[in-house]
Amino acid sequence: MTDEPTMLLLLLGSGLVFVFAVLLWKLLVLTGGIAAVQWAVVTGFADNPAVQAAAFAVPALLAACTLLYLPRTAGLFSQGRVHRPHTSFNPRRRAGRIRWEAMA
Repeated sequence: MTDEPTMLLLLLGSGLVFVFAVLLWKLLVLTGGIAAVQWAVVTGFADNPAVQAAAFAVPALLAACTLLYLPRTAGLFSQGRVHRPHTSFNPRRRAGRIRWEAMA
């Protein structure tokens, strides 16, 4: 038998794994599908290294593009542009903005 702290730690760990599986089920299903397709391609084309490289490269490139471009389009990171308030300390720029707002 295991002692009580070890059993409590195992119970806590399995509970956390269950919570993550419930919260991330779509990601787990997608990952499982990609792994199944990769396994089928690699075992089906065992003698063609170009197909095997493509089987691993295409999902990796899609994941890299998603990680690079999705946060920027979702507005999570503002790398290119700094968000400033609409007021300006430059009186000419402030006057020009007030003029354009008055025309609108």
